[in-house]
Amino acid sequence: MHSSLGRFVRLEIKTNVLKTSLIAVLGWGLIPIVFTLTPQSLAQAAMPTELWMPLLAIFCFGSLFLPEQTTGVAAVINSKSIQLWTVYAVRFAWYFGVLAVLNVTLLGLYQIQGTTLAAGVLLGNASVKSLFIGSITLGSYCCSQSLAVAYLIPTVYFALCIGSNQLGALNLLTLMRQRPLSDNWLQLGVAAFLMIISFLLARRRLVNS
Repeated sequence: MHSSLGRFVRLEIKTNVLKTSLIAVLGWGLIPIVFTLTPQSLAQAAMPTELWMPLLAIFCFGSLFLPEQTTGVAAVINSKSIQLWTVYAVRFAWYFGVLAVLNVTLLGLYQIQGTTLAAGVLLGNASVKSLFIGSITLGSYCCSQSLAVAYLIPTVYFALCIGSNQLGALNLLTLMRQRPLSDNWLQLGVAAFLMIISFLLARRRLVNS
């Protein structure tokens, strides 16, 4: 079973997620052009992780569902020993890992440039944002079964975070708006709830099918 899962993960990465990951890396490569690598404050240092990385997260996590849009592919996967909800879980974990590596690399560039801001705070905050926006994307698709909705809802939510102060602790721009770091705990809790509901819905649809 373990060897079978290992082969599946390697094939999945090579076939379905590697191209998206490489595009995300290219998108990340624009950060040094768009943002400064010598931030003078925590809020400024957080700008790439709160304004740019969520867009990459929406792109990555929305792509999580692309391979199954071809008619009959989902049914074929569900007929195998590894079910569709497991496929989604593997892709979700992979994309989260890719985004985490990109965030760590960004913080490494800050360090190289002599920035001495709190790296742990920045990394923890960035990781929560990736999980939060990813869970919204996952939940949107699992509730609607629509790829368009999976992209639309997190994008609209992200736009609301930028244009409104009314979201409070659920605003993605925690450090930029100088909100308490405790907001991340609520966002993490909501992300966990949405992910649990999403995977339960995916398993339920599998049973009903």
